[in-house]
Amino acid sequence: MAEHVVDLDDLFNKSFRSFGVLPRELCEDRSLDDTDYHDESLAPFRGNETADTDRNLQMFYKLIIAPVANSLTGPEIVIVPERSMFRVPFAALREETGKNFLTEKFRIRIAPSLTTLKLIQDSPADYHSHTGALIVGDPKVGEVLYKGAPKDITALPCARREVEMVGRLMGVHPLIGEHATKQAVLEGIDSVSLIHIAAHGNAERGQIALAPNRRTDGTGIPQEEDYLLTMEDISKVQLRAKLVVLSCCHSGRGQVNYEGVVGIARAFLGSGARSVLVSLWAVEDTATEQLMNQFYVHLADGESASESLHQTMKWMRNNKFTKVSQWAPFMLIGDDVRIDFRSEAKKTLLAKD
Repeated sequence: MAEHVVDLDDLFNKSFRSFGVLPRELCEDRSLDDTDYHDESLAPFRGNETADTDRNLQMFYKLIIAPVANSLTGPEIVIVPERSMFRVPFAALREETGKNFLTEKFRIRIAPSLTTLKLIQDSPADYHSHTGALIVGDPKVGEVLYKGAPKDITALPCARREVEMVGRLMGVHPLIGEHATKQAVLEGIDSVSLIHIAAHGNAERGQIALAPNRRTDGTGIPQEEDYLLTMEDISKVQLRAKLVVLSCCHSGRGQVNYEGVVGIARAFLGSGARSVLVSLWAVEDTATEQLMNQFYVHLADGESASESLHQTMKWMRNNKFTKVSQWAPFMLIGDDVRIDFRSEAKKTLLAKD
């Protein structure tokens, strides 16, 4: 009798597929391409989690966490996933009793490999920038040539509000609209402590759509090299950022190989960033706004990125954002860091409270 063999990569890829399938009235599409967001076969699940959600979360807990549970002493777990395991929302894995999520006991951080993590942690103390922020949101892209065909890339008003909020907390003016050009981003990306980008992104190749650079030859429609921030562009820059936040749909995805997921997040780490916060799926606009606000409030209060994300997830669950798809989309890859906010920004935050 033949045994049934489970393809774990296929299982990991499909189990949480419906999380990013949301009605347009709940989520502005920050993806460059047609993704699961548009998959009509998943239409019955839009705005909801599947009936198998809890079962899958408990199953992956049993497969991944249960065998080593007695060795986990906390308060933080660093996980080095293999291949498609990068797509598992580890924070939401649930004990077999169905009572507790993994994040209720531990802070969770992801590392591409132990070697990569050691290289990051062994960086000289004065290597990464301690001040400065590059905040980019809602680039005015418009009609461009994408994959050989004209494409109109729409505005992202929720992304604009998001970066305006981050800018206020950091005490800096964000690059928005026509000012959020590829040239401006590349000129400012190598000297700041924090990078935050809220824009359209390509889930498979990791490209981010920015406002086009002005073409000096006077030709019409912008080409991809005029507006797409690619992995190759990032690899040519020596970054000093402690934290990169990629608030784009599916920014945690990429090409899966034996090293895990190779995408835009890996490019930022490879170019010197100490940690990257990415999203595993598309998130409701209201949930994203609240999640980012809470995350940055904790950062501004001096907490580390890992602790800030941990406390934010807890706050979301306790404030009516109870669906896993709402509170567990983001994961922190790399080292844990703290960001030095300007004193005047912290005073402004305290005054509002």
